[in-house]
Order: sequence, then structure tokens, then C-alpha cells
Amino acid sequence: MKTNWKRRLFSLVLCMALLLTGFPMAVYAQEAQPAGEITGSGDVENETPIEVDVAEAEDVPVDSSFTLTDDGEPVLEVTHQNELAVTGAYDGTMMNGFYTADFVMPDTGYNVFLTGLTKNNVARIKQAIIDNYVEGKLFEMKNLGFIDVEKTFYGEDSLMCSHAAASNMLVGSGWAAQAGFTNSDDVFERYVDAFANQGSSEEDVIPWFFNGYSTDGNYDSPGFKGYLPQYDFANLIQFHAFYNETEAIYNRLRKGYTASIYLSLYRFEDHEWFGGHAVTLWGFVTDPNYPADSREHYKYIFVTDSDSNLPKKGKDRRTAPDVMSMIPIEYKNLYEKGWGYWYSDPTVCDVRISSAITLKPYSPDIPYETSPDATLDKSNSPDVAVYKLILTDKLNISKRFDELDNETIISNPTFWNKKYKPIGASLSKFNSSKTEFTDDVTIYFCPYLFNKSGVDYSNQEEGLLLRLTVTNAQGDLAFQKSYTIPGSISIKHTGYYNGSDAKLYYSFKAQLPPGDYTATFEFNPNHTVPEALYFNNTKSVDFKVIGPQLLGDADEDGNITILDVTRIQRVLAGSKNPTASLKKRGDVDQNGDLDVVDATLLQRWLLGLDQELTIGKKV
Repeated sequence: MKTNWKRRLFSLVLCMALLLTGFPMAVYAQEAQPAGEITGSGDVENETPIEVDVAEAEDVPVDSSFTLTDDGEPVLEVTHQNELAVTGAYDGTMMNGFYTADFVMPDTGYNVFLTGLTKNNVARIKQAIIDNYVEGKLFEMKNLGFIDVEKTFYGEDSLMCSHAAASNMLVGSGWAAQAGFTNSDDVFERYVDAFANQGSSEEDVIPWFFNGYSTDGNYDSPGFKGYLPQYDFANLIQFHAFYNETEAIYNRLRKGYTASIYLSLYRFEDHEWFGGHAVTLWGFVTDPNYPADSREHYKYIFVTDSDSNLPKKGKDRRTAPDVMSMIPIEYKNLYEKGWGYWYSDPTVCDVRISSAITLKPYSPDIPYETSPDATLDKSNSPDVAVYKLILTDKLNISKRFDELDNETIISNPTFWNKKYKPIGASLSKFNSSKTEFTDDVTIYFCPYLFNKSGVDYSNQEEGLLLRLTVTNAQGDLAFQKSYTIPGSISIKHTGYYNGSDAKLYYSFKAQLPPGDYTATFEFNPNHTVPEALYFNNTKSVDFKVIGPQLLGDADEDGNITILDVTRIQRVLAGSKNPTASLKKRGDVDQNGDLDVVDATLLQRWLLGLDQELTIGKKV
């Protein structure tokens, strides 16, 4: 089984007491259990937040959105998130994870954002702020019910920090509720039953929860197809480099995602790396004096840690206190071990935050498999997905476009058996797709596939059917083309969720008249080969074909008029975004820049002046 080198965890540390100093705020929590009916509208778009001065806030209800102000300035803003999106609203019971809180720390002016909150959490935060502003008490938050799985001290789960973090994420995002779980401890114990006590990574173990298959081969769950096998986990989780994607991670938390972070651990004595650890991320403290994309903007993180309060071996993990820690972070290159966000835990080691995983919250709008033909079994059935459909008019991705699009060669098994090798693509090439072409070029349609199951797609007697359909803006068929690659070609399984092993097996090409189009690629469209999922075998891309480009025709209507001058002026004024085609057509002096000189020259040409310009000629 492959190992994901980016995120393999070596959980050599059994207990990391995360630092909680340097800020007048302590958070201790006992995990909240289901309690009563969900209240509040849960409709973020239609809900009108209550705004009230902090001195009059005692009676403000906490089952909907509200803002507390001090002299007109907001000091606490609570958002009641969409219940379905964040908790799944399983069986009408209350789950953690359906409130977020924004507030200002009274002593520093720093902004605090927390997610994964219950109504009780919000009530206590509100009261702490009231006590501080009205009565001058020290700002503290205690006994908050956060989502925090605990491992057991030297137990059979001592190295399963990533499984614990995954359990927290699944509950906070609402997916666990969809599977019938009401707390993260129960989810984690399901992992403990199935997986060996070894380090792993969240992107390896979260897919197992969904469909029973993991690229981490250290598990035993025969016959288990997952709790939510109809979903494609590849579209739900995302890997992030923490040091340069902090803002993206922060923004995802604000949208209801849950997150975990991977910590690289370095000994105090010799500054050598000695292990890794995973914890769950619930929020940030930020400095408003710095922009969101600045390294100095992020001052603290909020985490729950499965190692923070280990119960003794044989004891119920539910008896351990669930503690949320607020940790100061600083961007630096400590001991020349690499730039990133660091902090020091005085009892253990120096810590660098290496990466993060985010999990999309449950929503009824997320697509899933509905075909009765799907096996929903990634352990025993292939799952070929279209990762990208790249459109290009260049031959630099491969020089085999022409021969692959030659139907004589396509139908020749000898070619495939002796000469054919699929073309892999780096992620940078995945971003090279174009969506605008001229009518005088050949467009190449390049679908990249990867197999996300535990078995290869191979030995299919009927071959691999690949179909491209292009329709115009009216929905009429522009062209359709299919190939059948012989069954001797195998699509190897990778199991990776990010398409890093996606390959181009074929290409299609066409020349089209001007117009707006949609290209739809389908793999195995007739379901002749059993697969775990079919809905991810399709990918669509909208694109445009434009007519001959005339120098000066900025509005692309085929004529040179005063409207073209107006279009250039609107672009220069910032009211219109320039396309590459507009920049090319509007650059009438052909100096490489679209500027006011071009608008002036075009006006003069329309008045019969400067006729030596090549305006109106094809470019």
C-alpha cells in the first residue's frame, strides 16, 4: 500500500501538554452530550441578528445570531450557522458545531474567531464579556463543551492522534451525525476497533469512515463499506501547507469546515526532529493591525488535543476533561529547521505547524451517487474519476495528440500494447486549461483520470469507453466522439484523493465556429463495467470560441466603431475586466500595453486620421 509522503504521521510523543500562557484567557471543557431539541431558525440568509449594548445584554437569547456592542463598537458577534450544513441535525438532537463566535479581546484589541460551539458555549462567552465590560472582571472562559477526543495513557490507541483528530472533524462538520453518531468518542472507538495502533494521517483515515477503504493499510474491517459510501470524499477534504495557506484555512473555518493540523516536533537538546502529532483546529486570534495575508496577522490558535488529559489505561475516555488550549504562534525559521509558524511547549519540545487538512461540512446540496448500478464498494470495485478536463490549443503537454486522436491507431491493440504509456500531469499543468479560443485553431480536449479505489481497473473485455460531447449555448449538439480503448489497458489504483497520479489516456480534438460551448467528458457512461461510484466519471467545462480577431475590435462584434473606444475606456477605468483577447484587439499601437494611447489612436482612426495604422486588420 502506498504511503502519502506529505502527511504520514510518526506519533512518537504520547503526551503533549499544549502551552496556555501569555494571554489572560483559559479554556477548560467537558464535552457536551446531546441535550434537547435544536432551537433557532438556522437560516443564516434570512435571520436578522440582534444588536444590543453589552450593558443591556443579560437577556439576549443565544439561540440565534446576535451582536454585542460597546459605545457602538462590536465586541462580540455570534453567528447561528445553518444547522444542516454544520451538524447534520441528526434525529433532532443537539450536536456540537453549529455556532461560531467573533469577539474582541478586551485587553489587547485582538480579534477572536471560534467555531464548533454549542448554545451553552455561546452563553458562557457572552456572560464572560458582560462581566468584563460591565463589572471589570478578568475575562475567562471555563467549562465550555468542546469536541475533544482523548486517547488513553499507554493504551491500545496511544499512537492514534490522527484518528482522534479525524473523529473530531467528522463530528464538527456534521458528517458523523449523518452516519448516526452523536459524539466524537464513539467515532474514535470505531477507529480503535478497526485500525492498528500506528501513526497515520487524517486524509488516509477519513475516507475509511465514508467508504470503508483507506490508503493506510493498517486496518481490519472485513465487509465494511463505510458509513457514507455514496459520497466521493475526494471532493470533501483538502491538504494545505499551513505556512502559506493560513488565510485560506481561516476562511474555511469561517465557512463551516473543520480542520486539523500536523505538528513537527523538535527536541530542545539537539533541535532534531523526533516525531509528529495531529490536533484539531477550532479558531484563531488575529491582530487587526495587520492584513489577513500577513504573517503577523495570526497570533494564536485554538486546538483540542487527544494527548492533553490522558485517562489511565482501562479507564473510560469520557471521564477525562476535554480541554481547549490557546497557543501563541510566531512565523520564523527556528534553528534553521524551516520557515513556518512555531511555538514552544516548555514540558516537551519546540513545535512547527507543518500542514493542515480541512473537511467540508455536510450539506444536502453535496452531490452523491444515486445510480443503482454502483457497488459503493471501493475495497473490491474500481472507482475511476475524472480529475480534470483540460482544454488547450497547444501541443506542449504531449506530442501524441495527433496519433491518439487518429481512429486507426485508437482501434489498433498493437499500438496500445507496445507503444502506449499514459501521460501524467503535474498540478501546475492541471491549471493550464484555457476557456477561450479563436475559430482558426484546433482545440484539444484532454481528460485526466485516476482510480481512487483499492483495485485496478483492468481486464475488461469490452474495453474502456470514453465519450466527449460538446453542446452550444442553446443545448444543441455541436459534436460527439467516442473511443474504446482495448481491455488490455489497465488504470492502476492510487487511492489518493488529490489526483496527484491522474493520467491522460487519450485526447479529442475539434475546430468549432464562434459561440459559447460546454464540453462534457464521460468515462464508462453506459455502466458496462461495475464501479464503486459513477457520478464522478463525468466532468464539464464551459468555453468560448471567438471569430477572427481584428485590431481595434475591442467589443468583439466584428466591426470597428466608437463602441470599441468605449470598451477600452471602461477597462482603463476599472469598470470592465479585460480578457486576453480584448487586450490583444485593443492594443492598436501594438506596443504590448492597453492604455489611453490606444483609445486615442482608435478615435483618430475613426475620424479618418492616422490611417497608416493597421486597425481593422486580422491579428
